[in-house]
Amino acid sequence: MKKDEKELDQISTTDKLKAMKTLKEAGLKVEFSSSGVPTVICASASDISKELRNVKRILKELRYQGSFGVRAPRKTDQGQIPEASENVEVQEADGEAVPA
Repeated sequence: MKKDEKELDQISTTDKLKAMKTLKEAGLKVEFSSSGVPTVICASASDISKELRNVKRILKELRYQGSFGVRAPRKTDQGQIPEASENVEVQEADGEAVPA
């Protein structure tokens, strides 16, 4: 087995965590996918190609050779609307527990 093949087979979780930490420090939103791959979440689908080049550059400098992903945001990634959470607080203050 070649040295390069062996290194690719032996990418550890520590390397993935280090890659994830480095991407977060670069100001990117990062998560682990269900298979344990660091995945960058773009602001919009049109930003994927730009972010992909940026992520490749960062990981190349880190000498990370494992898998990674770049994806657009899902509807479930969106946080609650601030007005909705304020309405819940006001309703709870009145003693009513009505969902917003």
